[in-house]
Amino acid sequence: MAIPLRHVAATRPLSIRPNRLAVVPGRRRVARFAIGLTVLVSGVMMGAVYLHTRIAERQLEIDGFERSVRQAQEDFDLLRAQRADLRSLTRLSGEALALGMRPGDESEFITVDPMVLAVTIARTGEVPIDDEIVVGSTARLEPLDQFRLVKAVSAEAP
Repeated sequence: MAIPLRHVAATRPLSIRPNRLAVVPGRRRVARFAIGLTVLVSGVMMGAVYLHTRIAERQLEIDGFERSVRQAQEDFDLLRAQRADLRSLTRLSGEALALGMRPGDESEFITVDPMVLAVTIARTGEVPIDDEIVVGSTARLEPLDQFRLVKAVSAEAP
């Protein structure tokens, strides 16, 4: 006698059935962790790319500023050379001769009242470079210091 096929499948234990699928909760955690880690690493990499882009932009700005500073220095050096050429004694004497001027035969010194000197210096507003009062370098002293120096040299009391 033959046993129907349906009856044989019903008598098998449930754990041996080949087509039964079961959900494993541990694998969901691993998948979530992998996705989260991927998102985190991607975010860090995008942040690094953004940071490097900003650094490159700033470097381009700095390079532009350095180029403009170098150009300004070159222009300054050129203008300083032109100024030195214009102020050179050989050029000035040549221009003076072309205008019909001649060198002076004698020179005469005049005395200047110390008060007139002090008032003139006060009106021009010359600024001192150092605080020392040195005889012979009155152009860099403050007006009152120059007045004191002139008075001291002329033996008058200030």
